[in-house]
Amino acid sequence: MNSQPLKCGDIVFVNLPSHNPKGHEQEGRRPAVIVGVPLGDVRYSVVVVVPLTTQFGVWGKRNPVLYPIIPSGTAGLPQKSVALCDQIRAVDIQRVIGYLGSLNINEYLPIIDGVRQVLDL
Repeated sequence: MNSQPLKCGDIVFVNLPSHNPKGHEQEGRRPAVIVGVPLGDVRYSVVVVVPLTTQFGVWGKRNPVLYPIIPSGTAGLPQKSVALCDQIRAVDIQRVIGYLGSLNINEYLPIIDGVRQVLDL
């Protein structure tokens, strides 16, 4: 894991817990983009992430703002991936199990645009 503090725009591997009953939430070991790092005296050590997937569907084409594509090789990603901005979530820092790299501002802004759409900001 990277020894530097985590920051927005970092792509990390997270271990997302299984859900019961099963739903459509992402789970298991997968890459995710950090979109929030609480500052100051916080209750728990968490980061806010947008999970990534390599599964593409028509849903991505219907709403490319909500599902921005990150090309293969970007920030260490081995495959072209889709950011699932509708699945933004907080994860305990202990669930961050690896570091891939950091998005530059031009690569990161489409993710933030998708998060803004979900949160109506």
